[in-house]
Amino acid sequence: MNRAFKGIWIPKTIWLSKELTIQEKVFIVEIDSLENNGKGGCYAGNKYFAEFFGISESRVSNVIKCLVDKGMITRKVVRTQTGSIRYIKVSQYLKTAIAHCQNSARSTSHNHDSQHAKNDNRLKHNSNTSINKANRKNKNVNPRKK
Repeated sequence: MNRAFKGIWIPKTIWLSKELTIQEKVFIVEIDSLENNGKGGCYAGNKYFAEFFGISESRVSNVIKCLVDKGMITRKVVRTQTGSIRYIKVSQYLKTAIAHCQNSARSTSHNHDSQHAKNDNRLKHNSNTSINKANRKNKNVNPRKK
């Protein structure tokens, strides 16, 4: 699968869910990252997920079924002349939570970078001031004393 991989972010609502296993949580994040907006959703097969997570295809099928039963994802099978394609989408509720968390993360990261730059400048100023004070103290004020 080709995609612009940006890393993963697990929203608080998913991470803290007592209803989901850790495996289900990472499945949701992986499905979300593979969704092709406007193209029906994630079309990765059980084989892809099995290889990606290092589990059996039957376990993949079981996890996906559990997520569908819990309403966390939707599954749609489209029949074609050459076979069928399964599309998986993260539920709209989770999509909203994921988008909100990603926006918050970007905002927090930007604020952190700005604050870090301010603190960094203060640190440089304070360090230079301390060095200058130390140099003045060590400077020999009386030229006769060596």
